[in-house]
Order: sequence, then C-alpha cells, then structure tokens
Amino acid sequence: MRYLFLFLLSALLLFSKTSKGKDNSFYTLSYKAGTLGFGLDLSYYANKTFGTRLNFNGYSDTRHLSIEQKRYRMQGLLNSTGLIFDIHPWQNSFMFSWGAYYSKSHLKFINKPKSGKIVVGNHSYSSMQVGKAVANIKLKRRINPYFGIGFSSVDKNDKWHFVMDLGAVYIGTPKAKVTAKPLKGFEALGPIMEKESHIEEKNLNRKIEKFKVYPIISIGIGYNF
Repeated sequence: MRYLFLFLLSALLLFSKTSKGKDNSFYTLSYKAGTLGFGLDLSYYANKTFGTRLNFNGYSDTRHLSIEQKRYRMQGLLNSTGLIFDIHPWQNSFMFSWGAYYSKSHLKFINKPKSGKIVVGNHSYSSMQVGKAVANIKLKRRINPYFGIGFSSVDKNDKWHFVMDLGAVYIGTPKAKVTAKPLKGFEALGPIMEKESHIEEKNLNRKIEKFKVYPIISIGIGYNF
C-alpha cells in the first residue's frame, strides 16, 4: 500500500507540473506532533488553492495502568501513512482536507497477577496456574478515510510557518483478541482458559465497539521550498 501511495503522489505531481499554475508551485516539508504520533508531511502545491501531501506518522509507548481492579502493561504502536488532498478556497492559510490513511496501529494489554492472583473472564486464578492474559486490539480496516480542516501557508515566500490539522479518521469497529493459557503443570485448565478468554474477549469487544472514529489533532512547523 505504501507503493500505491507513492505512485499516486508521483502521478499527481506530474499532472500538477503541467497545469497553468505551475509558476506558483512549491513544496512544503512539515514536522508535526499529535494524536497520530510524530509526523512528517511532504506537500506539493500546484498553486495557492490545491495541494497534495504524503504524510508519515509513528509512535510507540509502554506504560502501566489499572482498569477495573486489574493491572495491565500497555504496549501501543501508532503507524500510519496518509495521502491527503488540501484545498484553500480563499487562497489563504485555511484549508479543507480529505484523503485516506493506511494504518498498522495496534494496542496490546498484558494482565499479570496481582497479589498472587489473576482475574480472567468471570473467575480468579492463582499465579501458579495462569501467568498472564494478553489482549491484542487491532483495526479491522487497513485503509481509513479522513476529513478535516487545517492551516498551512500557501505563500511560497513564507519559508517557516505554523501548520495544524483538525479532523477525524473513520476506523470502523476495532477487534480485540484475548488469550490466556495455563502454566506448565496445569495443562488441564486449557479448555477452561479458552472459555474464560472468550468471555473476556466478548466483554472487551463490547466496550470498544463504539470507537469507530479516531480524532486527529496535530500541530507543527513547515518550511516552503
């Protein structure tokens, strides 16, 4: 999919260079930070109205948190590539944006025993029986549509300038997969752990099914050249 984005961008740049507005054309390189992590934009403006940009984002984090008396180690990865079209209707810094993101983001929650016990599904087990329960949350959709507004200079003489995006990506319903396995010596608990994992998974999917839209807020600086 990354090659598809690059191909589309190259075609648009080639088309733009043959347009009447080529004398006003310029490139912009922007560095941003926000809800998609740290990002880099490479933009091409055919004129003061139309622009196209390729956007790369990434961020990873590990932290500990407690949810409903359960202790988790959360491992998160944000990884996305976007192909975005910008239109400045009044030929100033304000713009409307639309496009799509190709995402490989995911979350992993690791539930380890607390006070010698771990809760999986509807029951509590000894840390000698079950070492951990792991929940992986991924997006069902790899390609996700985006719409938003923002600010970015359309004057190629403004070398350094402020950039901002405000919008949302439709990601569909995330999908969670929960796995809990018994430790060595307690293999007889395997079928029970499978059922308990299914209960935990069902409850988690019910909680996250409403998160179908992911907000995008990013700010940074851009350089025109």
